Amino acid sequence: MSSALLKDTWRTSVRNWKRFFSIVVITTLGVAVLTGIYAGCRDMLLSADRFYDAQGLFDIQVVSSAGLTDDDVTALSKVEGVQTVQAEMSASVNTDVAGTSKSATINRIGGQGLNKSYLQEGVLPSKSGQIAVTRQFIVDSGLHIGDTLDVTASDTDSSSGAASAQGEPVFPGSYTITAVVLDPSDIANPEGYSTGAFRSNDAESYAFFVSSSSMEGSLYTAISLRVSDAEQLDTFSDEYSAKVQQVVSRIEDSVAPERQRARERQLTAQVQEAQRQAAADSVSDATGRSSAEASDESLSIPTVQWHVQNRSSITTYSNLKSDLSSIESIGRAFPVVFLAVAILMSLTAMTRMVEEDRGLIGTYLGLGYGKIAIITRYVGFALAACLLGGVLGNIVGFVGIPVFLMQVLKGLYVIPDVSLSFDPAYGLGGVALFTVGVVVSTLLACRGETSLTPAQLMRPKSPKAGSRVFLERFTWVWGRMSFLNKVTVRNLFRFKSRLLMTVGGIAGCTALIVCGFAINDTVQTLGSKQYSDIDRYDLLSVAASDETAAAMKERLADDGKVKSSVEVRVGSAEMLNAEGNSESIQLIVVPDGQDIAPMVDLRPASQGLGRMFGFAKAPSERPRLTLGDDGILVAQSAANAMGISGNSTVSLRADGLDQQKVKVQAVFRNVIGSDVFISQSLYESSFGVKEAGFVTNAVMATLNGDEDSQISYAQRLVKSSDVASAISTADMERSFAFDLMSAVVALIVVLAGCLALVVLFTLASTNVSERVREMATLKVLGFTDREIHLYVNKEMLILTLLGTLLGLPLGRVVGGMLTGVLDMPGMFFEVEINWVSYVISAAATLFFAFIVQFSTNMVLNRIDPVGSLKSVE
Repeated sequence: MSSALLKDTWRTSVRNWKRFFSIVVITTLGVAVLTGIYAGCRDMLLSADRFYDAQGLFDIQVVSSAGLTDDDVTALSKVEGVQTVQAEMSASVNTDVAGTSKSATINRIGGQGLNKSYLQEGVLPSKSGQIAVTRQFIVDSGLHIGDTLDVTASDTDSSSGAASAQGEPVFPGSYTITAVVLDPSDIANPEGYSTGAFRSNDAESYAFFVSSSSMEGSLYTAISLRVSDAEQLDTFSDEYSAKVQQVVSRIEDSVAPERQRARERQLTAQVQEAQRQAAADSVSDATGRSSAEASDESLSIPTVQWHVQNRSSITTYSNLKSDLSSIESIGRAFPVVFLAVAILMSLTAMTRMVEEDRGLIGTYLGLGYGKIAIITRYVGFALAACLLGGVLGNIVGFVGIPVFLMQVLKGLYVIPDVSLSFDPAYGLGGVALFTVGVVVSTLLACRGETSLTPAQLMRPKSPKAGSRVFLERFTWVWGRMSFLNKVTVRNLFRFKSRLLMTVGGIAGCTALIVCGFAINDTVQTLGSKQYSDIDRYDLLSVAASDETAAAMKERLADDGKVKSSVEVRVGSAEMLNAEGNSESIQLIVVPDGQDIAPMVDLRPASQGLGRMFGFAKAPSERPRLTLGDDGILVAQSAANAMGISGNSTVSLRADGLDQQKVKVQAVFRNVIGSDVFISQSLYESSFGVKEAGFVTNAVMATLNGDEDSQISYAQRLVKSSDVASAISTADMERSFAFDLMSAVVALIVVLAGCLALVVLFTLASTNVSERVREMATLKVLGFTDREIHLYVNKEMLILTLLGTLLGLPLGRVVGGMLTGVLDMPGMFFEVEINWVSYVISAAATLFFAFIVQFSTNMVLNRIDPVGSLKSVE
């Protein structure tokens, strides 16, 4: 390109600053949405990965139903791929928290650098009598560093397994708190806003940490393993999961069966020795025969079962991964609409820019400049705008949006030393994606004009021929319209490309706003749907143990608050699909002959197109599901997250029992929580539970009184030592919130609104620029400024209304598609849009249109009739 052409290109760019600005802003918004949500989630995951590596969080942990020994440690250390082995020791205790006895677990600090607690305050315990506690305990108990913490051994302490003869952990009754620590296996923020309503109904438990000298014994609660070279991989990546799974498979296939048999032989020898000792003692005991029989009964040998777990068994690890994966899916879906709108608007702007320069293009061709040089003027203009917008978009995307998301995430999780990072591939790829789209649009705009001869280009373009419009066929309407209204209708359909681009651009922006509100409304209605429509009970009370279940039920009966009740068994479990992916669920065992329908409304789940487009039957119109003895009922949220459907086969691991395969009878509608219902018969036959050993440890009940009294009753009930948890559905509905999703939705709505404003500005500017001579003619004919404003704005307003009306249902469809990829193990997004959201979305678009019209009116006022009507020849 010659210096003259370069200077002229610069002047053209300056003169078309509005178009340049529009492309810059649209590209900025698109790149920011594409990179920002991804970057925020990625930074949080990378920071969590660094934290887990720094604290040595286990890659694999082995637990056993009968405890673990030094021989097990030795066997695991020899497995190929195992780098570090650390034996864990813990004890279940009770402690007083604000006047209520609460369960806690004292953990011995390991010596191999695994599962290290992160020090937040104070000094880690170094000798007997010192203890470190978590922030959650400090918040709940009101204690501080230096205070004394008293504990008592729990009756349900399973740390000694079934072989108490091997030794138990030894610990004092009182400790001095020396430190506040963050347990790497529990990074939930105890001081943040609550999002735990959909996580779990388990009783709250605290984690304490003591030095090795405070806890002694030869039987271990668990054995933690570090996999070789796994630390170099992203813990949330598929590569990490595959590497760890290889070692898990080796343990399960070879080491576990051998060590389980060895442990059973060891326990058998202990039982036989105890029996011989009891028989010897019975010689001098008149009741020796019965004593021996009692010893034989009390020392029955349990079946030894190993459970080999990876990090996905950690609740907060899975929750963090699930939450951020759901948010990240928004970052993949929304930019598609932004890209489509960017291409549409750049095609509109650049087409008009090229048409305005027809004479100049003809001159350059006549002077001997090639087509490539001329096209380069406009490609360079668009490329510069895209690159500038891309740089700004990356700044917003890798700095602004991640900082915003991290502020929200800090209310959910505690991850020390969170830092920002730049992903060159994603950042540059986002810029390239929008640049290619805009540049290709520019090339298409230039192709038609540069194919003409200089003589054709240097003459004004022939006006587009008019034609009859469809409305003219209705003479009774057409005949009553004023002249200007007829002109408006003709102009709308005369420029069909402008009609399609304007309506399409506005519809896309409106759809984005509606989609944002759809996600927000869906989240806001989840609480009422779950705790009023699906869960019909007012209270779910779970006993502290099977031994206290009878006392808990007696108290419920004596209090006189219960109107009706259903007894069930509630426990935590793990469900695995055919691919081996696992999720934590709440297993509810329904006694045979018990009708659960009065307490839980079990209906088939909505799926597929019905869910997406809103055509699914209302829940009340679907048939009720009846729990059978040949399969389980799985909550919709867990089923969708794991790819499970009716007639699928899954594996359950419950209550420390062996893992067993069961069939899925059906998937039921459930929006919060991951409940699985199983009949008592199937539970007993699958897990080998004897009928005499089955105990209902929970009660679903409807209560007398209003919601406030029900909540107060649950709060009083949970203070009882017989009760592990007392869940009030009224309290759950009031307190339910998903602030992370709400914050992201607010961000999306703001960005979509900005996009709508820029699109309207671009379209209005293009509309005015291509009709300057028309407006000048009207001024010469005596039209006032107000009449010209009305003449031009009427067309834009009609197109805005058409785009808005099209965008409202389109937003519903997009919202249905988007919520389909947002499903989480503990939450199902059943699309819901309030009519107010449609009104706000439409009003926002129209408000932006009026703002743009105000700026357009000032441009119309500055049109010079004489200069605009001069001949271009």
